[in-house]
Amino acid sequence: MTVREIGEYGLVAHLCERLERTFGIDRRVLVGLGDDAAVVELDGLRLVLTIDTQLENTHFRLRWMPPKDLGWKAVAISLSDLAAMGAKPLAVLFGIGLTGDEPLSFVDDLYEGATALCQATQTLLLGGDTTRSSLGVLISSVAIGVLEGEPWRRQGAQVGDALLVTGYPGEAAAGFWLLEKELQAAIPAPFSEPCLKRFRSPLPRTSAVPLLRSFPIHAAIDLSDGLAIDAWRIAAASKVWLQLEISRLPISDALRSAAQAVQKEPLDLALTGGEDYELLLAVPMGEAEQICQRLWEHGIPAHLIGTVIGTDSQGQVIGLFADGTVQPLKGGFQHF
Repeated sequence: MTVREIGEYGLVAHLCERLERTFGIDRRVLVGLGDDAAVVELDGLRLVLTIDTQLENTHFRLRWMPPKDLGWKAVAISLSDLAAMGAKPLAVLFGIGLTGDEPLSFVDDLYEGATALCQATQTLLLGGDTTRSSLGVLISSVAIGVLEGEPWRRQGAQVGDALLVTGYPGEAAAGFWLLEKELQAAIPAPFSEPCLKRFRSPLPRTSAVPLLRSFPIHAAIDLSDGLAIDAWRIAAASKVWLQLEISRLPISDALRSAAQAVQKEPLDLALTGGEDYELLLAVPMGEAEQICQRLWEHGIPAHLIGTVIGTDSQGQVIGLFADGTVQPLKGGFQHF
């Protein structure tokens, strides 16, 4: 069997089983496999660790991704994982693979972007690794965070919970398609620029963590592969049935305009586009309005988009449409 045949989720499950067989249960590991990041406890200090990799022509194209944005985004992706676990970022290690033909200014700009986000989030950039790559530019970022309190997990969503999302899912995917189809100038800048920014230089929601710490967060995940598939990950981990109210999804004017330009449906981009790096949270219904208000007060858009309506051993996500019809929600990015 090949990796393509087993698929991304099958591959992850295969590796998880192998690691569990090898290392068993270690008291130092509070969160191991199958979440946004790992959590280990050492002498009372809880550390959160995650790694992400970006590869040219799989995740980006140099013809439309400036190196400064590339450096920023590589760090942002890892810091978003820390935020989804409820952790404060501490440090980043930055590995780069280069063909050798890149000008030195390319590397300087790459590090300028990475450094800018680290400074903005009070994160240390501690160096990393360099290697030659025959496949194009490759960037890998390892992020380390500190946890005060319990980690937020994908599991833990409860029947009756409200589902909250930050930001405007789909704008990043719209930005990607504007770049890929070279249609950046096809719509007015006030509509194109938000989408391009969301894709090129997303802002991880690390600033939301201290604001949310005073509230009960039952489950959390960052949106990397699409709202529908990441909602399913919460549903599967929590063994629940999630219902997204389609009329409540925050479809921005920028998304509508960009989607029309690239001939995509705004709803499809919002549900399956991916690369949003926003937070999806399951919280007690009675706390939802106050949580949204708290986030909005600090400049973080937050929207109630659904509820947990029942239990399900496999996890399910359905969409409730304005006409009262329901249908399963599927789709999202997978590598294999």
